Amino acid sequence: MAAGCSKTFTSKYEEEKYYDLEYEEFCKSFEFSNSSTCWICNGYYGPNYEEPLCGTCHSFIFPNHPQDEAEGLVTEVSDDEDSGNDEPPENGSEAKDRSDGDPDDYDHLDRPRPLAPRNVNQYLEMLSQPREADESERQICALPVEVLLSIFSYLDDLSLWNASEVCKQWKRILEVHIPQQMWKKYTKERWPLFQQISTIPNWLHMYGALMNSCFCRTCLIHMAHKAPMRGRVNHIRANRLRNDIRSLDLDATEGIDAVALDNQLFHWQASILGPAGSPYEGGKFFLYIVIPCSYPMLPPQVRFLTKIVHPNVSRHGDVGIDIIQHNWSLALTISKLLLSVQSLLTDPFTQICMEPELGRMYENDRPKFEALARRWTWKYAMYEVLPPVDGII
Repeated sequence: MAAGCSKTFTSKYEEEKYYDLEYEEFCKSFEFSNSSTCWICNGYYGPNYEEPLCGTCHSFIFPNHPQDEAEGLVTEVSDDEDSGNDEPPENGSEAKDRSDGDPDDYDHLDRPRPLAPRNVNQYLEMLSQPREADESERQICALPVEVLLSIFSYLDDLSLWNASEVCKQWKRILEVHIPQQMWKKYTKERWPLFQQISTIPNWLHMYGALMNSCFCRTCLIHMAHKAPMRGRVNHIRANRLRNDIRSLDLDATEGIDAVALDNQLFHWQASILGPAGSPYEGGKFFLYIVIPCSYPMLPPQVRFLTKIVHPNVSRHGDVGIDIIQHNWSLALTISKLLLSVQSLLTDPFTQICMEPELGRMYENDRPKFEALARRWTWKYAMYEVLPPVDGII
């Protein structure tokens, strides 16, 4: 009988079979069933398309252009600007202005137009309802390879990978006509901290495996766009970040690393190695860090990209650690922050959990929790050591 588990096993095979079934049940309850609805609104604002959050909730809670809380929202309206509340012009004056133009320019006004939505709810309903494929969409699959390649030539790597996920035909076309060196280049650009340890037979599969190992694709798009923050950047922030970069070089042996993705040092990608002796041992977990303009007065946003089973990590990848949420200190650096996240992997705080179900499992059935965490580590965080097999991602 395993420690902390009420189940008695007669053989090692029976124990492994038991945890295999438990793992499948956990995946159904935690990952796949919950992916059908938004984690925040539970589907109120529309479908989430197998993402943790729907587009509406993600735009409000995790905007692409975050703004510092210290600055707030400021609206300035001058006397000579239109406030939006002015009365519309008289019909006579409007008709007079139109008469000056060419009558042919207004032929489209006589055409029937679809009814426009009147409020936000109608907009959301239109965007959320699936649209039936018309005849033109069915003909896309029948396009010649030369036409598809011409279209694909205008796409970036993220769009190309999404196109490869549409159907097997498109994936086969991209595998044949886009060199492996290009997919290797794309992988290095999107995952600068990824290190090639073993031979990688197919870089498209590796690129797709790293993308599929992430909690949220929308966050991947934000990280790829590297949008500048709104606010003023001061010299204190620049000097502090230079010191943080130096401290990262000194702490590289601790299994943590981070690199800036843009010249303004707003968007960072970080990685931490699973601590030895923990169920995360051997795994390399990628994180997305957003440094605000008011850093170090305000803490950075830290989010796991790589999927991980942990009570203090939400299914969107958000880290529930006290030094980020409430007890931020000016003495904390990016290096110390990553070390704190790494130590959280060996010592979860189950009093307040991002995922209460995992917290209860950790307290009441430790072997089951460790088995699940270890399997997710093997599945999502070990691609440097175990590249994906061709056709299996």
